[in-house]
Amino acid sequence: MITALLPLGCSSDDDAKSMTLTSPSIQTGKPIPDQFTCDGRAFGDGESPELNWSNAPSGTKSYAVLLKDLTIEAGEADDEDPEHPFHWTIWNIPASTHQLPASLSNEQHPITDAQQQNGGPPFIAPAPYGYFGPCPNLGAAGMGKPVEVHDDVFILYAFADATLTPPEYDPGTGAVPLNPVRQLANFFETHPSLLGTAELNFTSDATPATCPGFDNPPFTCAGGAL
Repeated sequence: MITALLPLGCSSDDDAKSMTLTSPSIQTGKPIPDQFTCDGRAFGDGESPELNWSNAPSGTKSYAVLLKDLTIEAGEADDEDPEHPFHWTIWNIPASTHQLPASLSNEQHPITDAQQQNGGPPFIAPAPYGYFGPCPNLGAAGMGKPVEVHDDVFILYAFADATLTPPEYDPGTGAVPLNPVRQLANFFETHPSLLGTAELNFTSDATPATCPGFDNPPFTCAGGAL
């Protein structure tokens, strides 16, 4: 468990506590169970894990959770695309909420007031909203590349604002659209009402299945080519 606080103004006894993020299904620094990844499934498949948090800074009025691939972000993977580390996020979680249940729906608003977004390709389910779990070895599935083990992290953000209003998504002007989750991560990390963060680190070597007759992604086993 890695935790951090970003104090704003005067601290109190509550602020001295370290906010924590845990899951009954994930051990810190250990492999995440396959059910929460694409392993053996279609690229983008997998259920979201239960997440729990406590000891939020005083004045917290909402939370966000983000999932990203640290290995790709650090430039230590075969995949060097800076858009690819950012998998999924959910924000405007009310301050009264201290848990995300497992297996969130793929709807835009899976719990009251909160909104989610994933960074998967728009032609892959559960785009554009549902949980998009770790899937570091798409190349191993379709292109014969070596299997990699990646470091990943769930990040919890606590905010002093009850409702965050991100700027309108800008896909950019390049051939490959910018990842909306990357833009949201930048928005969270620079938001003036950010009070603190907590992290839950784990690893994944998930490899998706590919459909017979289609050698290369994005054709994956989800009832046929996607």
